[in-house]
Amino acid sequence: MSDAFLPLTAAPVSSGDTALFQLKVLTQAQAQSHPLPQDTSSQPPAQPCGRPSLTLLRKGEEVSAIRIECPCGQVIELECLY
Repeated sequence: MSDAFLPLTAAPVSSGDTALFQLKVLTQAQAQSHPLPQDTSSQPPAQPCGRPSLTLLRKGEEVSAIRIECPCGQVIELECLY
């Protein structure tokens, strides 16, 4: 990493637009004294556990839901609305 610091600047906002965020530019010294927050979640990183199975639940000819089952036991159900 080079010692040169290039600050991030926000693009100007036209009079009709509203900014959805506020940008705060820190000096290099400020950035080093305020590190980014670390992930404190207690969950371990996801591990690949195989290929999930997919089940289509039908009402007549229409698919009413999609069920995704992971080999680790996690289940996701997606309801299909027409």
